[in-house]
Amino acid sequence: MKRNIIIIIISFIFALAIWLYISLSDNYIVNLSIPIDLKLSQKQALASELPNTIEISLKGKGWDLLTVMLGHKPVYILDLSNYKRNIKISPLSDLKNIIGIPEHITVLNVYPDTLDIIFDNITEKYLKVKNNLIVVPKEGYIIVGNPRIEPDSVKVYGASSIIMKLKSIPTVSLTIENVSQKFTRVVNLKDTLTNLIQIEPKTVTISYNIELLAERKLEGIDVFVTNLPSDKEVVIIPPKIDLIFRGGVNQLSKLSNDDVNVSIDFKVLEKDTTGFITPDIRIPIDYNLIKYEPSQFQYIIKNKSEQ
Repeated sequence: MKRNIIIIIISFIFALAIWLYISLSDNYIVNLSIPIDLKLSQKQALASELPNTIEISLKGKGWDLLTVMLGHKPVYILDLSNYKRNIKISPLSDLKNIIGIPEHITVLNVYPDTLDIIFDNITEKYLKVKNNLIVVPKEGYIIVGNPRIEPDSVKVYGASSIIMKLKSIPTVSLTIENVSQKFTRVVNLKDTLTNLIQIEPKTVTISYNIELLAERKLEGIDVFVTNLPSDKEVVIIPPKIDLIFRGGVNQLSKLSNDDVNVSIDFKVLEKDTTGFITPDIRIPIDYNLIKYEPSQFQYIIKNKSEQ
């Protein structure tokens, strides 16, 4: 029984070897993706975008193609450090040497077949970082204030024609969910112009303040009239207002009546024809006012000489 199993295994291996030999003797087409390793001097800047890889299609017998595919992983080193003028480069001859293509393997296609190299004056400037993080607090929590980005600007240098068009540098897109406490995250900057620009640094630190959600009511805040002529007086009905805020527990605990200003412009009163006016409410930038009571006020304008 044991001898029969050994015979079966040997027969299977032999049959497999024959099948591989026959199969690999046929012609095949394979596609290879060769990464580009760009070399520039510190005084050079590219104004033309180059691909990250070159795609090449080869046709030949399976044995030959297998040798190419199992060999070293080739990299196309594109050294432009000695060039000073715009040029066109055909990578085919270099790729044949890099990959080690035997003579009986046919190159069907190279894409791109020509690399347009355009140089420009090099320049640098600082650009603001655009935050692409999406933070979703846990139910019952809230983001307090704006996230802090450090550094909030980064140095970007490259071709003048490219740099002058840029308005900001984005971070990578990332969603962080179910957050219930403040946190800090190191985030990569998104480089969509590889080979055209350099960014320093390549990461930023972003901090979020997350607090338990709460509401707070400030009551009895005086309503003032601005731009009031010296011979006029105005009676606001009612004379006070209540403001309701929503935010973090710690954030709201620091808020007081002195932090807000509620006013009505006399010039607006003079133009009003309804008898009701909506006040101008000014609050600290990080606070969220969700409601105020009353929403409108009546008023009486009198001359100061009137009794």
